[in-house]
Parts: sequence; C-alpha cells; structure tokens
Amino acid sequence: MRRLERGAISAASIVIASILALGTAPAAAADGDPVDTVVLTEDFSSGKLPAGWTGHLGIWQVKDGRLEGVSANGQRARITFGTSYENYRFEATANFLKVADESRWLNLAADFHGAEDYGSVFVVRSNTKLRNGLEYAVNKAAGGSYTSPVVAPAGVALNTNETHALSLEVRGAHATLSVDGVAYLSTTDLLRTGGTLGLVINNATVAFDDIKVTQLAPEATAPGAPTRLRVSQKGAQATLAWSAPTDAGKTSGGKAATVTGYEVAIGAAGTGSGGLEWSPAAGTSHTFTGLAPGAYTLWVRALNSAGKTGEPAGANASPGVPKIKGFNRTLNGGAWSTSHVQGIAVDQAKGYIYYSFTTLLVKTDLEGNIIGTVGGFTGHLGDLDFNKADGRVYGSLEYKAQKAFYIAVIDVDAIDTVGMQAQNSDIVQTVYLGEVVADFTADMDHNGVFDGDTANTLDHRYGSSGIDGVSFGPKFGTTGGTQYLTVAYGVYSNLGRTDNDHQVLLQYDTSDWARYEKPLVEAAPHRSGPERVSGKYFVYTGNTTYGVQNLEYDDFLRRWFMGVYLGTKPAFPNYGLFAVDAATRPVLGELVGTGGDQGLLIALAKDGRTDETTGIRGWVQKADVGMESLGDGLFYLSRDSSKNGLQTSDITLYRWVGGTGTPFTPVNSETELNRAPVITSPAPAGGTIGQTYSHTFTASAFPKASFAVTAGKLPMGLALDRASGVLSGRPVKTGSVAFTVTATNGVNPAATQAVVIKISPAKGAGGNGNGHADGHENGNGHGNGHGHGRGHGHDHR
Repeated sequence: MRRLERGAISAASIVIASILALGTAPAAAADGDPVDTVVLTEDFSSGKLPAGWTGHLGIWQVKDGRLEGVSANGQRARITFGTSYENYRFEATANFLKVADESRWLNLAADFHGAEDYGSVFVVRSNTKLRNGLEYAVNKAAGGSYTSPVVAPAGVALNTNETHALSLEVRGAHATLSVDGVAYLSTTDLLRTGGTLGLVINNATVAFDDIKVTQLAPEATAPGAPTRLRVSQKGAQATLAWSAPTDAGKTSGGKAATVTGYEVAIGAAGTGSGGLEWSPAAGTSHTFTGLAPGAYTLWVRALNSAGKTGEPAGANASPGVPKIKGFNRTLNGGAWSTSHVQGIAVDQAKGYIYYSFTTLLVKTDLEGNIIGTVGGFTGHLGDLDFNKADGRVYGSLEYKAQKAFYIAVIDVDAIDTVGMQAQNSDIVQTVYLGEVVADFTADMDHNGVFDGDTANTLDHRYGSSGIDGVSFGPKFGTTGGTQYLTVAYGVYSNLGRTDNDHQVLLQYDTSDWARYEKPLVEAAPHRSGPERVSGKYFVYTGNTTYGVQNLEYDDFLRRWFMGVYLGTKPAFPNYGLFAVDAATRPVLGELVGTGGDQGLLIALAKDGRTDETTGIRGWVQKADVGMESLGDGLFYLSRDSSKNGLQTSDITLYRWVGGTGTPFTPVNSETELNRAPVITSPAPAGGTIGQTYSHTFTASAFPKASFAVTAGKLPMGLALDRASGVLSGRPVKTGSVAFTVTATNGVNPAATQAVVIKISPAKGAGGNGNGHADGHENGNGHGNGHGHGRGHGHDHR
C-alpha cells in the first residue's frame, strides 16, 4: 500500500451499490436491525494479485504496493472481483499514471461480466471536466455496445500522477457518483445482470489502492413517483388522476413499505415542482377548481408508512385555453437521449400522439404528457401513421446491415409505461418487405458484388437507400375505398447518377397481414412478408437527400403530401414539399434517367411553385420530421431540435392555405376553419311500408352542420335526427313524398337538398316493392365544397 504525502489529496472513496442481493445479508445489531458490514478490504501489501481477482484483458499486476492496470491499442483492459449486493459501498484510490490523451478513462464496474464485457459501469476520464468526463454506461448483452444514458462533468480534473477520490453510492436503483467528496452524477436506473464488481481501463495505465467494499444495511426509502397520470379538464377546472407507484419504498428494517396517501400541488407549466404548496388528496384523483385560463402543471407525490415522501410526477393541463378542434396550437414531445425525431402520428379518437425518435417510440396525450415509451430499436424507426382500421401504429423500420426492411406494427394501446422494450415482446410485430430489399440490394453495376449501405455506388435500383415515409390512403387514382399502406423509398442523393430523381411509392393491402406478422428479434431477422405489392408508382421530383422522409394522405384535400430532405443537384429546384392529388391516374411511361425503364408515373399536383426548366412543382416548406393530417385542412408539423444533448420535437398546428410561397399558416382561432355546409350524401333511396328504413344526410362543413326539414313533410313513420342527420323509422303509408332538407352551421349560405322518397307496398300487397327516391341540391349544395382553387384528376375507368 502506497501512503499519500502530507498535503496530498486524502484517500478516495468509490461507492458502488447494486439492486440485486447476490450475497449474504448485513450483520444484525443487538436490537435486530441490520448494520453496515465490511466484506472486503485490500491494500495489496502482499505484493500479489489477491485470490478471486480475475484479469480478462490487458496487464494487471501488483506494483509498488498498488494494483496497476495497463491498456494499449484501444483494448478494454479489465479485472473482476467481489460480489454485488443490494446496498453496498466500494471504496478505492485511483491514479492515472499514463494516458494516451485526456479523454482516456477508467471504469468502476458496478455489475459486470468481465469475460463477455457487458453490464453497468461508471466511466471516469482523466480530464473529468469534459462534458462527458463522467458517464453511467450500459451494455445489456454480450456482443452488444455501450450506451451512456447519463453524462456529467466534474469540477476537478484527475490529470496524471494525482490520486483522487471517486464516490458512487447506490441504494436500490439510485446511484450517485462523486469526485473528491463532491457529487456530480446520478442515475435512478442502475442495470443489474447478476455480475460482479470490477475495474476497466482504456489506453491508459492506472494505479488503484485501498479498496474496501462495505455491504450497507437497508434504510427507509421513499416511494416512487405515481404512475399513469391522466388529465381531464372542463371550463375553469382540471382533474388529475393517477395510479400507485411501482415501488412503495422500504422501512428502515428493509421490509416493504406501503403507500399511505398522496399530496397534490399546481404550478405554472415549465416551472418545476419546487416551492409549491402541497395539500392532501383523497384517493387517486383530485380536481383543481377556479383556474384562470392558462398552462399549468398538475403535480402529485406519494407518502409511505416509513414516513418518506416520494418524488413528484407532473402532468400538463391548459383549462380555459381555446383549442382548435380539441388540439393545442403547440406541443412538445419530451427530451430524449436518441437521434432526432423522424415522424409523428395521432390517434384522434383516443387522444394520443406518437413520436418516432429513431430508436425510441414515445406516446403522449394531447396535452403533451408522457404516457409511455418503447425502446430497444437498434435499427432505424422512421415515419409513422395510425391505422384506424385496427387501432395500431405502423412505422418504417430499417436494418440495412442485415439487408432487412420491415413495417413495424405497434400495439400502442399496450404502451402505458416509460421504458417498455420492442424486442421479443407482443407490443411490436414486424412484416418484411421483400420488394424493398430487392431494390436496395440490386447489383446495378453487374460486378457480382453488392456494395452495401453507401451512396457512392451504382448499386441500389433507383438509388434506393431503404424506406422512410409511410401513410394509409386510397389506391392511387381514386379518392375512396380500401385504404392501402403506402411506403416511400429512401433515395441516396448521389450527384453522379441520373436514375435517382424519382420518388418510389409502394402500396400494400394490409387486411391479411396478420399471417406475416412476427415479433421483433434483431439477432435473427425474419423474412416473413408479402411476396407482391399492390402497386408500385413513381413521382418525378428531381433530386432529394434520402427520399420521402414523411408521407401523409389528407382526406379533406384528397391529396398525398411528401416531405423530403432537400436535394443538392443544381439542375433541380430542390423543394422540401411535394404533393400528388389522389384522383390523378397513374400512367405507364419511361422513368427519366434510367435508360428506358418503364413505370407507373403520377404527376405532381398543379399548384405550388413551378420550376420553368424542369416543370417540377412543389413548395419551400419543412415537412421532413413529422407531418400529420387532422382533418378540415389542419395539420401538425414537427420541428426537431436538441438541448443539452437531448433530442426533442416541437409540433405546431397549421392550416393549409395552398399559397405558392406559404402553403401552411399557423392557426390562432377555430373560426379560421369556418366554411359553409356542402351536402355530400347521395339522394336517399325509396322505402317499403312496414320495413325498417335508414338514410344518413352528410355535409362537409365547419363547425359541424345540423339538419332540418325546411319544406314539405317527411314520409309518415320516419323521423330526422338533427345532430346526426339520420333519417329512420318504419314507413306506414305508401306514395311519393317530397320535402327539403337544409344543413346549417351558422356560416352562410346554408345547403339544401330537395328530396322525393317513394314508399312502396310490401311484396304481395298489390305493389311491385320497388321504391325509389329523387333528390337534387340547391343553394351551394354542389361541387366539392373545399374551395382550394386547384384542379383535380378525373377517373374515366
């Protein structure tokens, strides 16, 4: 053991505690309560490597009374020893004797598998003042890679030939790392895998000494934060409901505590929970009343039988703030240690928003409160869309190295907790897209070698880089009927080729996809998917960078939108947004730049900016990281940003105006959506006496229209529901009856439909039973009623 000189830094303490009790329990005091127990001390005075200490890589030897480890050429030199207990302290001194550069590091392994090199470790760099001078790093399985969910700088640099104190104290899932007695880094999610303690170094020579492990007696702990927060609001009040914490805490004797109650508080949104006035809550919900219009955070925290108060959980509310069709004008998707947001999807019926952050799916409510997350995607999760038919979210999912491209089919109703996992679970199913793989891996230079995931090659048919944009909508050339999943290719920019200037769109009928769906198992990618596409189409947009990032069909405009990363070929206008009208019929033609290939081409919509040289039309509009149609011309558009190393998405509510320079404009009032009714339902059919009759009058309008008979009378036995427009009942008298139905919503002019319904006798009662009706629209009850000032294609088939 080497002693410190007078005036040098005192002996360090490195404290590592774990979640699982893998060893013996602490000794008991006379009163029966457990006490702290020293279970390992080592000063290396024997001159030998202690028994039970196992080196796995690098050079480990006792030298000058200290344990010295040497790592060179990037190796992760490592040694393991000891046992991970539920609560313990691991103390040592550490001295960087030599480093390749100031970012080199040592690891304090909290729960580690040295031979396979995985588990949870704490990184300490020689220059701990760096932004990531300290890290909590995790590798969940052998053969995997480390990620660092928590990083922090220290206030002192360790440098070389100095002995410093490092400290990490953990109880349960809580860990705090300190340098020279000052706490700098914490985690509440320490990974446990049943490993050991250990030390790891990289491109450095480090000396360790005075190692001591103390098993800590349990102490009373606070309950966790309440879970599954839900907010409802009406007028000047907001109600917060919640479920119990997953962890109720422990008593001082190490036994499980119980939750004894809750406290609630309210504060301005974005200001945190500090300094608030807390009051008791009855049960698991509380209503805040008398609130002025504004944005608030509603807070709740749990109390337990050990007398501890838990961490608060908060949910956003905006009572009294005008919404647009129930939507907030701005929202945030939370901050995450991932890559940037890729796409968004909205379930309007249930009130949820879904964000794809490349490796993480985030679920929030319409107030922006986090409901849950699904992680564990090591591939690329891209654009999303919600399928109303089955209530699931569909997203593009790429594994380029494995030559595997999927649609992820996600059971979003099951997402109710932060930290859920995609792999080997029932939440995420996947369907393999063989057509995409065939184009991505195409050996276009015919040299017998596929060049892989690189743009700098002639390989990849049409420049395919995989898939990105996804959306449900009608068959191209139609405006209704079966909804097809439409998948857009990613396309490499590659300025040196000419066959990558089309967007490639595949359509699939997903009604029978259940037979293809398989769980996501990244270690063994499956190949279960449809052999054929329902259609393959091409849109000539000129160059883009990675093709259609966001694809969205809007039923109100009857139009497909394509948001792209800007292209870089100078011959093209390189717009950020393109559109195709749903009614535009695909036409077989030559794909420009391919040397004669034929394909079904869809012309761009006729509005937007027009490039005179190429004839390409589009808009200078960012729509590449999230675009969601909300009906009535409304859209959520996402913008990506990062702060403090975390990625987020800010979404803003826009309405479509279709301007050449400004296609969207932010919405400030719901009245901006107002439009007079246009009756969209066909003339009602005839009826038969004594038989159930039903017809629904519909109108395109905002606000929603109501219906009334304004001239004539209904057939006897029938009644019209004003709100729903449903005409129903059992006719009791034969003959033709004429009347007029008017749709109104407070926006002039009203729409009218003159109707004649013939009620026929029942068969065998002297009539032919062939009732019929005639109807025509008056006033403004004609045309498409959208007033978008643009042409539509016509279906002549």
